[in-house]
Amino acid sequence: MQFRHVLLVSLASAALASCGSSDDAETSDELAAPEPVLTSAPTPTAAPDGTALVPGSWTVNQSAEGGFAAFGEEGAEPALRIDCDRASGAVTLTLGRAASADEAWRIDAGGEAARIDMMPVAGGLTAQIEGSLAIFHAMSNAGEVVVLTSPTGERMQYPTHPGISQVLYTCS
Repeated sequence: MQFRHVLLVSLASAALASCGSSDDAETSDELAAPEPVLTSAPTPTAAPDGTALVPGSWTVNQSAEGGFAAFGEEGAEPALRIDCDRASGAVTLTLGRAASADEAWRIDAGGEAARIDMMPVAGGLTAQIEGSLAIFHAMSNAGEVVVLTSPTGERMQYPTHPGISQVLYTCS
């Protein structure tokens, strides 16, 4: 009886060994899935209506004096910037667009819409904003889009970024 048991175990081992040839091992290594990488919510490349977003990425920075969130292409002036001056509590939104007169813009974010009265300054158009308003905090909702519409109807669309809430919180 013991001989039969040893024989069965030997046959089973031989059968398993013949199934795992070296060719199969190489193939399974090549097909092995890459290690998963945890990421934040994906940054959209297009708005919900399918139109392209302004090219660039967000840079967020905080210091003892305040903080900023700037969106733009690397090495270029930011297309959009939100600044917080902690000493005064002022939050400003600046667009990197030249203008010679005050302009009324529209901002849409998180299902909210508001008018922003922008004035020309060196480096673009700027407006002081109320950072505690829901529309500006909606700019922190991951995976969404912020739309700025010029007085002529031109739409500029930017991805949101969770770091914007930290900049707004710094001045609240």
